[in-house]
Amino acid sequence: MDVIRRTNAEIERNIGTVAYFIRKRRKERGLTQEELAKSSGVGLAFLKRLEGGDENLHLAKVLLVMRNLNADLFPKEYQ
Repeated sequence: MDVIRRTNAEIERNIGTVAYFIRKRRKERGLTQEELAKSSGVGLAFLKRLEGGDENLHLAKVLLVMRNLNADLFPKEYQ
C-alpha cells in the first residue's frame, strides 16, 4: 500500500469535515452535546472541542463518538 502524503491545509480541512459531520449527525438525531458526550463516554469539554475542530484530540475518543453515531472514520477495507 502506498503512503498518502497530505499537506497541513488538507489535514485541517479533513478535521473540519469530521467536526462538521459529528455536529450535523448529532443535531439530526436531536441530541444535545451533553447527551452525546455522556452516551459516548467522553466529557462535554472534549465533545465541544471536537465539534469546534480542535486538532489536538485523542483519536480513540474521536472514534468513540463516531461509533456512537453509527459512523466510521476509516473505510471498510481498513477495518
